[in-house]
Amino acid sequence: MSTKNISLENEVSNIKEKDVEKQENKNETTKLEENEVKTQNEVIKDENNSNTSNKTINDTKYVPNNYVPAENNSKNDVMSNFTIFVILFIIVLLILFAGFTLYNMFNTNIINGVSIKGLDVSNLSKSDAKYQLDNYIANSLPQEIKLKHNEYETTISLSQIGVSFDTKKASNYAYDIGRKGNIFENNLTVLSTLFGHINIEPTLNLDEEQLKKNLEDISLELPDGVLQSSYYIEGNNLIITSGKEGNVVDVEKTIEAIKNSISTFSCKDSPVELVVRTEAPDSIDLEKIYNEIYKEPVDAYYTQNPFTVYPSENGLDFNISMDEAKNIIFSEQKDEYTIPLKTLTPNVTTNMIGTEAFPDLLSSYSTNYSTRDKDRTTNLILAANKINGTVVMPGETFSYNKVVGARTIAARI
Repeated sequence: MSTKNISLENEVSNIKEKDVEKQENKNETTKLEENEVKTQNEVIKDENNSNTSNKTINDTKYVPNNYVPAENNSKNDVMSNFTIFVILFIIVLLILFAGFTLYNMFNTNIINGVSIKGLDVSNLSKSDAKYQLDNYIANSLPQEIKLKHNEYETTISLSQIGVSFDTKKASNYAYDIGRKGNIFENNLTVLSTLFGHINIEPTLNLDEEQLKKNLEDISLELPDGVLQSSYYIEGNNLIITSGKEGNVVDVEKTIEAIKNSISTFSCKDSPVELVVRTEAPDSIDLEKIYNEIYKEPVDAYYTQNPFTVYPSENGLDFNISMDEAKNIIFSEQKDEYTIPLKTLTPNVTTNMIGTEAFPDLLSSYSTNYSTRDKDRTTNLILAANKINGTVVMPGETFSYNKVVGARTIAARI
């Protein structure tokens, strides 16, 4: 009996120890839960305090550690759908890009949105674009352009100055648009031309040297142009006239105006206004004038086998020294200056070789007159002496008045 009682007591003691242990575990769990709730309440309180300083937390709930809010699952679904949409969108873009690229690679015509001198050449081949451009330019330009200055007007032929446009180069350039870069650059260029039109200006070619000559000639024709000094011979005097200030064509600026008028096709309907500037005349170049009028006398002579007569020629010179002539010109400003001249006679005139050069008598003529008329006889003797030996060269005209001279009393001496 004693042994059995001891065993029961031990079992009772073990049961009590287990109950105490369970109670302690339960108390510890409760404490942990309370601490966790307290911690969560503090967090909630801190969050609320940061958002609203006057708000007080009245109720709190216990949230287990493994709890996942329902809205997080909703967000994950939205993100998944958005990712799928983006992927599909990128795939569609890649397909469109590939198709667009292939179309451009195999397109043999000029892309859309390209013009040359305002002429739309979209979807044309290079040859068709050049053909249409040539016709367009030919119909837009006149045969000649008009030039105007005040009331003065003149024209210049476009063919004379070699006007042309490099339509071949322009057509090639138009074809190369959207084909010169890499795939991305070409596609971007093709897209940009759909919204931003491209216009190509072909190169204008013309003969500028010929155009300059034409404009320099026009300067001389201007009614209000520069009047350069000039001279002429009157009797035994050299008459020199002074120049006057006037307008001349500004060649370089006028060429630019002509080019612009041709490029814009405005020359077909409107004349080009000449660009002019005022200039003073050149100063009188007396040395140059002297060299132009001075002439050495030439002696007459003849040759045989074949027989040829070379007639004499009179010379011409200033009748004063060069210094005296310059003093006349530059001593005072005048509209006109007079410098005396002198004739230089050759040593051998054509008449001096008359009988020697012409030994054969070709013809003769005689007439009767009354010797009792002394005045007439005297005139005949004077005239015959002057005419005798006169040589008339082939093509020349014999002038009695020129050879015999004035019919005066002084002429008899």
